[in-house]
Amino acid sequence: MNKQLTDPEFLSFCENAMPIEVVEKFTDNNIRGLENIALRSISTRSKLPANVVNLLVAYFYSHYGNQVYNRNDLARLYDYWASKDVRTMTQAAEMINEDIEEVLKTLK
Repeated sequence: MNKQLTDPEFLSFCENAMPIEVVEKFTDNNIRGLENIALRSISTRSKLPANVVNLLVAYFYSHYGNQVYNRNDLARLYDYWASKDVRTMTQAAEMINEDIEEVLKTLK
């Protein structure tokens, strides 16, 4: 797990940031079309609080930032967190301890 994800300053940033700002942190401001597609796939969903979404996005891009990935994986992960009823940053912090590759493997 990326240490930045548990940094109190970063968690505070997640409280008010936009998901695109979170992605910028993990991709060195290198937003590609792939990131726009992935973010658009979760932008209309409203099952998770905004701060939880930001930590989800950070979790995803801390692993997949600047790599090629399946554009649907972020949406799959979003739906997985929603099915687990992740509503707080504490719950989200527990979820980021899961191996993202193993989780996505089970969702495909």
